[in-house]
Amino acid sequence: MFTSLSENVKDYDKITFGDNSKGKVEGLGKIEISSEYSISNVLLVDSLNFNLLSVGQLCDLGFQCLFKPNEVIVSKIDGGEEVFKGFRHNNLYLVDFNSKKANLQACLFSKSSMGWLWHRRLAHVGMSTLKKVMKKDLVRRLNDITFEKDKLCSACQAGKQVANTHPSKTFMSTLRPLELLHMDLFGPTTYTSIGGNNYGFVIVDDFSRYIWVYFLEDKTEVAHVFSKFAKRAQNEFNTSIVKIRSDNGREFDNTNIEEYCDEVGIKHEFSTTYTPQQNGVVERKSRTLITLT
Repeated sequence: MFTSLSENVKDYDKITFGDNSKGKVEGLGKIEISSEYSISNVLLVDSLNFNLLSVGQLCDLGFQCLFKPNEVIVSKIDGGEEVFKGFRHNNLYLVDFNSKKANLQACLFSKSSMGWLWHRRLAHVGMSTLKKVMKKDLVRRLNDITFEKDKLCSACQAGKQVANTHPSKTFMSTLRPLELLHMDLFGPTTYTSIGGNNYGFVIVDDFSRYIWVYFLEDKTEVAHVFSKFAKRAQNEFNTSIVKIRSDNGREFDNTNIEEYCDEVGIKHEFSTTYTPQQNGVVERKSRTLITLT
């Protein structure tokens, strides 16, 4: 962007950034901002990846800056002639001097960060891959660009984050069978069974880890199957069901199951939304069954 650049910068050694880090000054030059106006005494600073304008220096050069909620207008103090205009993005005011009419999409990146612009354009592909793409001339207009991983891409970082594992239990929270039952429903499966079933209803006893699996044609059968299971299990083991735990699926969180639980005195617990780890006992069993099917 420099129309002239001098490496004689004896008066400038290093520039201190906001985080107290320093960048070496490598040159001093002039940049044209329009066909009539230019900014002189512009510093070329190593490790500075964005082009920054000093409002104070603009005012010293005879310009005035009018900051509005969505834009900034820079004009001459004498006469008020508009020189250039910028747009606001979040808390930054951005300007693109290479565009006849600056717009928000064009001014998000400076020329020094074109490598990161192509990184975003091509679905956040790695810098090493971009170098190979440019070397083999696979993308038009992708040339003379430096692809350096000199900073961290926030979108890539967020996309690769994983949730922390939940701490494992070191003690048994139940004292007898049927005190707590974990329930889950998986499906529809890839293939329909010979009997025409597409779903698997899994029940795990917390105390013994015994598993009951019922194959269903439709998920609406869950309430009916559970009521039949509860009567048979309580008679067979000569004890009562105290609590059941499931996710927030509509096959469990519905009027039919709630009315049955209220009638027989069973407490229904739900895991937190988007937190399947809280129902992990049966989720792991369901995963095993899905792999087998």
